[in-house]
Amino acid sequence: MMKSIGLRIKEARLAKNMKQEELAAYIGAKSPSAVSTWESGRAKPDCVTLLKICEALGVSSDQLLGIKSVTDTPTLQEWTLIRQYRYIDGYGKKAVNSVLSAEYERALVSQPKKPRMRKLRIDYYDFPASAGIGNFLETEVPEEIWVKETPEAEEADYVIPISGDSMEPTFHSGDRVFVAKQDMVEEGDIGIFVVNGDAFIKELGKKCLISHNKAYKPIQLLSSDSVYCCGRVLGVVND
Repeated sequence: MMKSIGLRIKEARLAKNMKQEELAAYIGAKSPSAVSTWESGRAKPDCVTLLKICEALGVSSDQLLGIKSVTDTPTLQEWTLIRQYRYIDGYGKKAVNSVLSAEYERALVSQPKKPRMRKLRIDYYDFPASAGIGNFLETEVPEEIWVKETPEAEEADYVIPISGDSMEPTFHSGDRVFVAKQDMVEEGDIGIFVVNGDAFIKELGKKCLISHNKAYKPIQLLSSDSVYCCGRVLGVVND
């Protein structure tokens, strides 16, 4: 059952540990029994009085009215201005409208603009890691793409897409990652490695390449394997 505004006033008053007479005196009600009349549902406070009640009880008008979404609720001062506006004649309304329009335009112009996100241009190799592409850095011509300026973007030398789920949950198929060119990485780093002509994104382990997806076994690196590092992975490109 939906609560009445009177019941909400009563609950808020009791939570504030305030008597009906005290609330009536605080809001300047004409009769001390006015609060009892509202709480019993025999009458309802007008808009201005409602806002005074909210101020006295430390609650919002939406809370007393049972409105769940709080959006642009007028303040007591705003309600007062609305009432005054309704009393003035057409000439007065025209003058007020003129001033309001000018001040509104001034406020819009003076609002600080959100800083634009700077972008950087970087090489992009459209050959996914995990594909048999060999040393793409030597054989392929990259295209250039624009990315958001981030610490990873500034440090990176190129971007490459990821194919497959072997590095989930760290990286997902279709992700594009920043890579800094390095021919060696530390154990525990994630890099782009070419093993016997196939490129992989993996974590470097001890004589092996490790997938983060437990469904994949480590790739053991043998002395007979052709292995080289194309760079250290810095992070995912966020569009």
